[in-house]
Amino acid sequence: MYHDFADLYDRIYSDKDYEAESAQLAEIVTAHNPDATTLLDVACGTGGHLVHLQDRFECQGIDLSAEMIEVARAKLPDTTLHVGDMTEFDLGTRFDAVICMFSAVGHLKTVDRLDAAIARMAVHLAPRGILAVQPWIDPADWLVGNVHMDTYEDDEMKIARVSVAEPVDRGRVVMELLVGTKAGVTRLRDEHEMGWFTRAEYEAAFEKAGLAVRFEDMAPTTRGVYIGTAE
Repeated sequence: MYHDFADLYDRIYSDKDYEAESAQLAEIVTAHNPDATTLLDVACGTGGHLVHLQDRFECQGIDLSAEMIEVARAKLPDTTLHVGDMTEFDLGTRFDAVICMFSAVGHLKTVDRLDAAIARMAVHLAPRGILAVQPWIDPADWLVGNVHMDTYEDDEMKIARVSVAEPVDRGRVVMELLVGTKAGVTRLRDEHEMGWFTRAEYEAAFEKAGLAVRFEDMAPTTRGVYIGTAE
């Protein structure tokens, strides 16, 4: 996923307030454990959150997309970044905080894979560690046929992205991009097989991993996070 337009990702999501989200995350982590010093960002993408969290924590990141990690490395030359699957990874170390943001868990698609990913994240928690996971869309809000458009422009590039919600399993999002530069117009297509999960399914995944779970609102920056802590 995102392999064909990792280099466009930050432009497409240029309006996302990573700085504000990161500040809220840091507050949540330090409220739970004022002595927290280490953090792992699972499905870190191009490193949008890590850029702002690296001054507060000793950070690492992991993402399935090697292309996205390469973009992140350009921003975070001193941060350890890994390519890996969130359902299988083993970094051989533990962290005071593990985060998984921007609804990346939606890409897991099935409850079994959600359970596996939360379990792997929990394994990487240090004593008094905290896990923060941002969910994808609530099932009640999934509107088949919903069409959304984003645009971006600067002196070098113009982008128009149209996405359509399709009725496949727990949700598929089809994205079409038109990218205009001096060299011409390029058309890209990306299909995201996703998975919306219920609150009960998220909570069960945390509980199976041995974590007490609660939901914390992060309005207005994002839809909130599930917080897991060791019982």
